[in-house]
Amino acid sequence: MRKYETTFILDPSIGEEKIESEIKRVSDLIQGHGAKILQNDRWGMRKLSYPIAKKNQGYYVFILFEGEESLPKELERFYILNESCLRFLTVKSETEYAPESQPKERSTPKSEAEDLE
Repeated sequence: MRKYETTFILDPSIGEEKIESEIKRVSDLIQGHGAKILQNDRWGMRKLSYPIAKKNQGYYVFILFEGEESLPKELERFYILNESCLRFLTVKSETEYAPESQPKERSTPKSEAEDLE
């Protein structure tokens, strides 16, 4: 099994209940194929960089999951057929995610640190 990330943007005009049901449908599709959801982040309503289907805002959702190689193709098919989905992207994840990890401090090389003093 491989780790994948999928991010999709939903049309905000469909309403909060429909947004919740669409997110549940994606989660059920992933789990229905024997995959395990590792992280499910709802980024919420955000302004789009450019209009998509005459919409200026979208509801962003990020899901990290571990599944079979055929699952991203099924997700793509689902997104294409779903009229509520404005955009989507599914990629193999090469980054290790840990919810409790903190960003590392960038260390300054010794020679640069001496020059700053």
